[in-house]
Amino acid sequence: MDAELKRNYQTQNLAAIVRGRTQPDSFLVVSAHYDHLGMMGSKTYFSGANDNASGVALLLELASHYARPENQPACSVVFLLFGAEEAGLVGSRYFVAHPLVPLPRIKFLVNLDLLGTGEEGATVVNGKVYEHAYQRLMALNDAHHYLPRLTARGRAANSDHFPFSEAGVPAFFLYTRGGSQAYHDVHDVPAALSLAGFAGAFGLVRDFLDDLGARP
Repeated sequence: MDAELKRNYQTQNLAAIVRGRTQPDSFLVVSAHYDHLGMMGSKTYFSGANDNASGVALLLELASHYARPENQPACSVVFLLFGAEEAGLVGSRYFVAHPLVPLPRIKFLVNLDLLGTGEEGATVVNGKVYEHAYQRLMALNDAHHYLPRLTARGRAANSDHFPFSEAGVPAFFLYTRGGSQAYHDVHDVPAALSLAGFAGAFGLVRDFLDDLGARP
């Protein structure tokens, strides 16, 4: 296999917003990366079903929910789809350096990545950093049994939440556990995913965002 390094390769971020009903200048952010590894050689294709078509799908479900007039949020909700995450969080780093909304006005960011399983619940990166917010997330999950269990992690530079939290924006990265272990290989395909925690993750993130939006 021949490899060629292409510096400053152009990619794109995608952004959309649902304006808030009562606090339009306060923002909640939902993010996911839409890229993966693509082709290797002429015959090998990495489809990236779990990493990260699953996170993109959940973001689109949340966008569809909040776009309905009866679900208009109190705060504005921004939906960010990042390119070049696999190349080193390039898209999210660029956004933080050139924000489309003021970073100090972001109340919280929830990053969605690796959400195609869920048999063993989910992990929350930065759960040990933002302990009060994590306790609220736990309370919502306990009340509604969205996922079998939640586990808190500390700070980690493993997805697009990281440039935001390093810039002072409170942020969680949520990913599910169990089921398919395929990761950055050709076996990460749709048929391998159980989606056992997908609906639960939707309910949990929706309720968490609604709860944050209702607070001053």
